[in-house]
Order: sequence, then C-alpha cells, then structure tokens
Amino acid sequence: MSQSDVKNAPPETPTPNSTTPEGSATWSIRPASEDDVQKVSEIDHQIQPSFWTAQQFAEEMNKPYSRFLVVTDDETDELISGYLVFWIFLDEVQVHTIGVAPSFRGQGFAKRLLKQAIREGLQANCRQVSLEVRKGNLAAIQLYQGLGFTITQVRKGFYTDGEDAYQMCLSLIGKDPFQLD
Repeated sequence: MSQSDVKNAPPETPTPNSTTPEGSATWSIRPASEDDVQKVSEIDHQIQPSFWTAQQFAEEMNKPYSRFLVVTDDETDELISGYLVFWIFLDEVQVHTIGVAPSFRGQGFAKRLLKQAIREGLQANCRQVSLEVRKGNLAAIQLYQGLGFTITQVRKGFYTDGEDAYQMCLSLIGKDPFQLD
C-alpha cells in the first residue's frame, strides 16, 4: 500500500497520534463487538488483497468455536489498531485472518494478538496453531517464524488472485503460557 493510499483512507480509519504502545496511552485486547465490525472491515479492506466483508466478520461472532479479537485504546475503547479471527476446533487453533491498520504497524500489535490466540489454545488443550500466509508477505512470515512457526507445506494457488500460500504450524505440546510474555 502506498503512502497516498493511507492518506486517502476513510476518516474512521485510525491515524497516528500521541496514542502509541510506547506513549502514555495503553492498549488492550478484547473480544470484538457488533460495534467494531465496520471499523475492522475498513481496516481489512485497506490491507488485504482478498478482504473479508463486514458480514463475514459479523458471522464469526455467532460461531461457538470462533474467536474474534480486537486491540483497542484503553482511553476510549473505540480506536482499533488490529484484529484477529481464529477458531479453536478440536485440538487446533486455526488462524483465519489477522491485520493491523497501516498507521499502527511495527508496534507489536500482531504479535500480541497471536500470543493471545496461543494462550487461548493452550487453555483449551490444543496441540498446534496453524495458518496460511501469502508467500510474498515477508514481514508476516518473519513474525510467525519469530514466534516458532515453521513452514509445513506450500499451497499452490491458494488465494483468489492465484498467489501461493505457505501453511505454517506451531506445536503447542509442552508450551508454557507464561513463557509467551
């Protein structure tokens, strides 16, 4: 995404200000609410080539195995910097989509969200976390590998635009949730 794309983003899109993880404001992860769906969808449209619709995000809140999390500022609880949708299904955590608004990238929000999913998976006695990532998304691949994920296979033409994906997995066997911080 170019700088001009960020400048032309809709007004509801979070923009950088004095509210940063390193600044005086704090951020929390919480379950998404119906009020968050439109904001999350707008972020997703900015950052994902094959984005989800607001309806798809809303439907995740009605699935008993789905978790839909957002990172919000503690002051207003309305500024959303990132989101994650994952399923806890049988003995696996399946990451379906994760995103951070362009103006908040590089501040550790995606890592915090993934660590929360891993914690929830450990609490549910899951054995692994799996996800797919575009082969060209080097920043995400580096993040996942930094958390211990390994590439388990290439999925040819996985995305609607024909791009291949890496399937990546993280074993949770023997992991201590307290070692995630």
